[in-house]
Amino acid sequence: MKRRFPALAGVRCPHYSRSTWVTSHSPVILSRGRRKYSSTEMICSGTLRPCILLLRWEAPWPTGPGVKLSTFVKLPGRRGSSWRRAVTLGNWRRCRAHVGTVVLLVTSSVTAFNIGTAAPISWFHQDLPVYLRCFTAGWVYTRIRYRGVEILQRLHMYEEAVEELQSLLEQSTYCLESRGHWWNRLTLNLHQHLKRTDQAIHCLWKGLDDVWVHTGYRLALYQRALRIRDSPSCRKWHHLLQDVPVMRVEDVPHVTIKGRTCPGMGNALFLMSDPSEGPNLGQGEPCSTVICSVEEISLAHYKQQGFDQGIHGEGATFLTLFGLLFWDIIFLSGIPDVFRNPYQAGPLDLYTDCFYQHRKTPIESRVEFLQDAPIETLHRLITEVWDNHRDTTTTLINWRIFSSLQQAQSLVSCLGSLFLSGICSILAKDLRHSRGGLPDLVVWNSHSLQYKLAEVKGPSDQLSHKQMVWLDQLRRLGADVEVCHVSAVGARSYKLS
Repeated sequence: MKRRFPALAGVRCPHYSRSTWVTSHSPVILSRGRRKYSSTEMICSGTLRPCILLLRWEAPWPTGPGVKLSTFVKLPGRRGSSWRRAVTLGNWRRCRAHVGTVVLLVTSSVTAFNIGTAAPISWFHQDLPVYLRCFTAGWVYTRIRYRGVEILQRLHMYEEAVEELQSLLEQSTYCLESRGHWWNRLTLNLHQHLKRTDQAIHCLWKGLDDVWVHTGYRLALYQRALRIRDSPSCRKWHHLLQDVPVMRVEDVPHVTIKGRTCPGMGNALFLMSDPSEGPNLGQGEPCSTVICSVEEISLAHYKQQGFDQGIHGEGATFLTLFGLLFWDIIFLSGIPDVFRNPYQAGPLDLYTDCFYQHRKTPIESRVEFLQDAPIETLHRLITEVWDNHRDTTTTLINWRIFSSLQQAQSLVSCLGSLFLSGICSILAKDLRHSRGGLPDLVVWNSHSLQYKLAEVKGPSDQLSHKQMVWLDQLRRLGADVEVCHVSAVGARSYKLS
């Protein structure tokens, strides 16, 4: 299937996505993939209107007089204007020579947005559940319009970017999950680039009052408000930020280890003694060296500390455990319009607030059950899903994150029932915004049942706001968490064998 505008690959075409929409030819297509998909009989009849409304976004794009959008948007590598190649390669300095073309493209996206969100269409879209609005023209045009904002910001056209962001935030129908990012970018542009501190403060308050701003973005707005309030150059606006609601996120322990950088690779890759050299690794002169990442350096460090098991999975480790423990609830029957075909990798409402609202009672019951469940019971729950659904393609579970069922059970034994119930409760209530920011590494000792969660940072890397929130939440749940900084040292005397 060909998309009308292939270069807009960052804008998801929802009814062509395997996880959300499958055409009449999908069984043939999926069977060729040699992958087993989740099959369910829970295809609920719902409130979707005729297909013409779902496919409306594919109508011809409105453009300026005598100009076609296809002139500007094509696959990389084809013959075309130099600005397309510059955008593909990220050469934004070269793009500044084609500002007129960029403005025309952004103007076209605004026109398309206005048509796709015009009344009475938008009135009908407002009545749709949030997880069905991605099938509307307005949702797709909104995503495309923000791509234009990103281009404007890259070209330092902050005045135009601010106008576009303000327009996007005036509507509350499409892409609600992005509002936190939009508020954060708007206040950044106003305060840092345009030096309009009073307008930035006004937007900060509106962003903090927006119910669709979650977790990391709310913390980002709060910290920006503190920086403005504590800045000597912004004293005359201090009184506007005296009543900012307090968000307490406590820091966790930090450790620093050293890693030898790979010559000619900057701080991206490191050198490490070959782990296959045996238990005396690191003692005396190593026989061979391997190129590795900061996470692999950290895993070797924790192995020397007595943690015989370790996974670099970031959020995939805990999302997989959540999927194993909540499989039957995730694929719960009787919820309208969340399963439109038997080949979905997950329910349509999975990354919306509706997921928890639709399943509040069974989720709370499962969380309460997990709090006091014996470890043997958790092993049994995981084993049942593992044996019955192994290699079934699902959105949450990465079947390759654990080397075996026994390794997954070993980690569950270390984490314990109370901790798992707490982290699963956080994920279930806001999966979209909480799936990011989890620690990079999970290491544990399968004999002593001790474990540690570590966020790894290479040279000059900093914690994101989502990571700060997660580290604080994990600490409150009783986990042993820390930030592991890898400090780069020279490797001139280090030779590859």
